[in-house]
Amino acid sequence: VISYTGFVQQEVPLNNRTQITVSLNEDLQNLSEVVVVGYGTQKKVNLTGSVSVISADDIQSRPVRNVTSALQGLMTGVTVVSSTAVPGNNSTSIRIRGEGTLNDASPLLVVDGIPGGNMNILNPDDIESVSVLKDAASSSIYGVRGSNGVILVTTKKGKGEQPTIGYSNYFGFQTPTALPKRVGSVDYMQLLNEARTNVSLNPTYTDAQIEIARSGSDPNYYANTDWIDAIMKKSAPQQNHNFNINGGAKNLNYYLSYGFLKEGGLVTGDKYNAKRHNIRARFNTSLFDRLDLDANIGYIDRDYSGSSESVTSAAGPIYAAMQIIPLVPVRFTTGGWGYIGGSRNPVASTTDGGTNDFGSQEVTANLQAKLNVGKGFSLRSQYAVIRSNSKRTVFNKTINYYSPDDGSLIYQTGNPNSITANDYTNFYQSFLGLAEYEKTLAEKHELKAMLAFSREEEIPDNFSASRLNLPTQDVPNLNIGTIQQENGANSTQWALQSFFGRLNYVYDKKYLAEGNFRYDGSSRFRSDLRWDWFASASLGWIFSEEEFFKPLRSFLDFGKIRASYGAQGNDKVTDPSGTILNFGYMSTIGPVATMPIGNVSQIGYVQNGVANELLRWESSTKQDLGIDLTMLKSRLGITADYYINKTYDILLPVVLPDVLGVGTNYPPQNAGKVENKGWELLLSWKDRIQKVNYGLSFNLSDVKNKVTDLGGTNSAPADRVRMVGYPINAFYGFVADRIAQEVDFDYNPATKVYTPKFPYDSQYPPKPGDIIFKDLNGDGNITSADDRKVIGSAIPRYTFGFRGDVEWKGLDFQFFLQGVGKADGLVTGAARHAFVNEGSMPQQVHLDRWTVDNPDASYPRLTYNQSYNQRLSTYWLEDASYLRLKNIQIGYTLPVSVIQKLRISRLRIYASADNLFTKSDFFYGYDPESPVTSGGYYPQVKTFVFGLNVNLK
Repeated sequence: VISYTGFVQQEVPLNNRTQITVSLNEDLQNLSEVVVVGYGTQKKVNLTGSVSVISADDIQSRPVRNVTSALQGLMTGVTVVSSTAVPGNNSTSIRIRGEGTLNDASPLLVVDGIPGGNMNILNPDDIESVSVLKDAASSSIYGVRGSNGVILVTTKKGKGEQPTIGYSNYFGFQTPTALPKRVGSVDYMQLLNEARTNVSLNPTYTDAQIEIARSGSDPNYYANTDWIDAIMKKSAPQQNHNFNINGGAKNLNYYLSYGFLKEGGLVTGDKYNAKRHNIRARFNTSLFDRLDLDANIGYIDRDYSGSSESVTSAAGPIYAAMQIIPLVPVRFTTGGWGYIGGSRNPVASTTDGGTNDFGSQEVTANLQAKLNVGKGFSLRSQYAVIRSNSKRTVFNKTINYYSPDDGSLIYQTGNPNSITANDYTNFYQSFLGLAEYEKTLAEKHELKAMLAFSREEEIPDNFSASRLNLPTQDVPNLNIGTIQQENGANSTQWALQSFFGRLNYVYDKKYLAEGNFRYDGSSRFRSDLRWDWFASASLGWIFSEEEFFKPLRSFLDFGKIRASYGAQGNDKVTDPSGTILNFGYMSTIGPVATMPIGNVSQIGYVQNGVANELLRWESSTKQDLGIDLTMLKSRLGITADYYINKTYDILLPVVLPDVLGVGTNYPPQNAGKVENKGWELLLSWKDRIQKVNYGLSFNLSDVKNKVTDLGGTNSAPADRVRMVGYPINAFYGFVADRIAQEVDFDYNPATKVYTPKFPYDSQYPPKPGDIIFKDLNGDGNITSADDRKVIGSAIPRYTFGFRGDVEWKGLDFQFFLQGVGKADGLVTGAARHAFVNEGSMPQQVHLDRWTVDNPDASYPRLTYNQSYNQRLSTYWLEDASYLRLKNIQIGYTLPVSVIQKLRISRLRIYASADNLFTKSDFFYGYDPESPVTSGGYYPQVKTFVFGLNVNLK
């Protein structure tokens, strides 16, 4: 076998020869390879749309828990943000070319042709490829659901005739990327006294009490607890196993796989853990040389557990660890849970406070058939069913706190105890029928056409029940609850019916054209408004095939220019709370208790809200101009795009006249507009130096997001606003100048009053150590109404990734850098500030606060129960840009000569680390990937694993 970077690999039989001559041909496989697009495939060389693709090798080169994480940093125009790493319930969002709407901006996910689903629960080892459709030319074929982009996931199918067995695993552990560091008891007591003195209050602690804490002589009431250390473990275990059988016989191929993922939790109490089982069976067969059948069945069984208190909420145990004073011990010396007053004991909550158990089973059945009628004409159909059932049981236990002095009960949480059970079922089915025709005329005209019909429906059904006062806390069963036996249920449904088609034309392998159309009808809108057309057109020119370009062929292997324009929609419209409006055009009613009649309580029905019969889907237009280049014998690849995306008819709660009597519960109307425009660049290089193979790739994306119309509504002057001309949910606050010093005031020794020499807010007369805000309107006063403006945005302007790999004699090394640029963040509440309320505990950074002896401090003077300095301003905006070593990996593949006697075709061992290093100016205690936080979330993690990949013949 002879191979060289940039050329097609050749296999030559030796036939006892000692000398052979081989002429290698240039490898343009990356151009002739097939790319998965909407409802079919296309040769990459003929693509006129903007499509990013990653392969199975890209996904499996990193040991990731879910497919979404594998996409991060690999594609231009695709922003992946993981806000929490809680086991089994990783919260990850994907945005394609910015935030396209004020509502749900998530892209459409299509797995093996089935729209919808959850990419986070798929087995990464089952994935063959992921295509992201970014412009209208590539995604308008999905019509009413394609405006936020489309992600196509294709799972593996059987290949070859010889059966192969694959097994891979990894074992490792996770640690937090960042955690806040609180001060000890002595510093806490001294800083609290200082904060109270600064606002003319008496100190809380005497010198004698501070000395008790310093000496540690009273561990029950003057402990020195590091609550962050107490609530968080040093590490959490993780393991993954994948087993597959792949092969076939004549006219039959099969792929069978099983995957198992187990994660431990970082929160103490052993409540946090998760397991996931993935099973997939796929069979492909060809009958009578005309009929191709593809049966694809997947099963996912997963469960995860945690504390009954949500670990991701501001009221959860991690946030509670930021609020409890360090004087409280985890346990009293008598063994009971520690409690002094104020905040609850978070370790008691995660250990004895109850559980939140979630379990889910999902079956996906997908049957496809393709009939090759002949002469380039074929018929294809697909029927798919997804059936899922989930159950969540939340058991809140009573925790008793006893006095270490006399054993009396001094406090309780969760009394009476309670249990809630929620059952969720979902049924989805879809049918797809396509007719395809492909023909080449006169060796220069290539035609490819498709006409199709599809129908989908989904019916979710939920049931919940709860009871209080379980006689025992050892049996978490709904049946033994004795009081407040309540229940509830809800169900909804939606359907979509569509006609669509595509026409591709290639002339002389140089001139490309494509047109798409779709006619959609969505049940989410009134019958006479639910149907509409969506279309796109795109052109391409492979200029490297022109005769006049021949002199440059030695330098430029391939060059193509693309342009596209089209319209798309989004019927997944939501109200301001984020609830999908399946019946927003209808006036729905619901039951309500009324006055008793004859001493019997009666039930009546009332209208739940105001309907909008004119409700329509959001619509968008997309423009894209791109270029694809391959140079230097296929070693250098360049792809660049410039785009403008505009979204119209975004749902907004437009204010209505008070005479309608709806209060502030305004129905949504199609009124808003948003624009995203930017550019993307992808560079790749592959080469070989003697026996060393290496590759590099770099991608950079820029997006400018702004609201262009709000339908006449005005955003409330909060910390996050939606204002015309600015990004969605922009930060709105004061512009800070600096921390005021004593020289900035006139001081009257007699009255001990400081009079500022600068403009200030008369409601909050400042003192030395407070923040000076700029007077934006120049009236000599600082007011919230007149002196705030848009000061930043959490939407990243730039996203980038840099990847490299080297291989030499079986030894391989890979690294992957990822990050964002020009993004702002905000850390609020107890996560950032001290003493603004009873539950804001000081951190070590607060030791560098302003005092007369420390005028160059990073934090203003400490004040008790005052938030003047902590109002949102540029002083508190964090730089959320970062550069992260997302993955680094080293592995070794044993030589075939060593392992072939064991019938092993490949054996690789490796070590890998994720999120090992992060360079950022973000606030030290939290991860910049979650730029807006109050500190209650489960932290991001570093992952260290050791793994094995084995393929058996």
